[in-house]
Amino acid sequence: MSPGVEIELPWHAEPSFNCFGCSPHNPIGLKLRLRRLDNGDYATETVFSADYASYPGIVHGGIVHVLLDEVMGDTLALVHGMLAFSVTLRSKMLLPLRVGLPYLTTARITGQGNGVVHTEAEITGPDGEVHVMAGGTFQPIRSEQAKNLMELDEAAFGRVQHYFDHRTGES
Repeated sequence: MSPGVEIELPWHAEPSFNCFGCSPHNPIGLKLRLRRLDNGDYATETVFSADYASYPGIVHGGIVHVLLDEVMGDTLALVHGMLAFSVTLRSKMLLPLRVGLPYLTTARITGQGNGVVHTEAEITGPDGEVHVMAGGTFQPIRSEQAKNLMELDEAAFGRVQHYFDHRTGES
């Protein structure tokens, strides 16, 4: 992986968050660890086990999309201090990902406006070849959405409410 600074995701300390993508506490999750690269992008290196396969030796496409969604969403959370729901995820699967090989997923923010933030990402293989290209649109989570959908008690909501009610400017 390119040099960069590993990021400790601030919400890992919140006991009510058990994210499938990034939580180190989720026993079946991906346990992704992000780095901030020298160019400002965020990235993670992932090696999938056969537990995440569809066809023998091939990573399931749904898991690939979880990886993309997670890295793009974490990027905007780290850059803007907000949590957001994905609205769209578009991908172009150029080559399948293989079980047991290291892949680098890199993401960045590409714009914002009309209440959403736009991101893009790619997954490259060990040979440097791009396997997947993706773009995503995310909508910041509002406090009332968090309260209604996330089943946070008042104490948990108080600890994370600074991640909600962010506005996006026009791009």
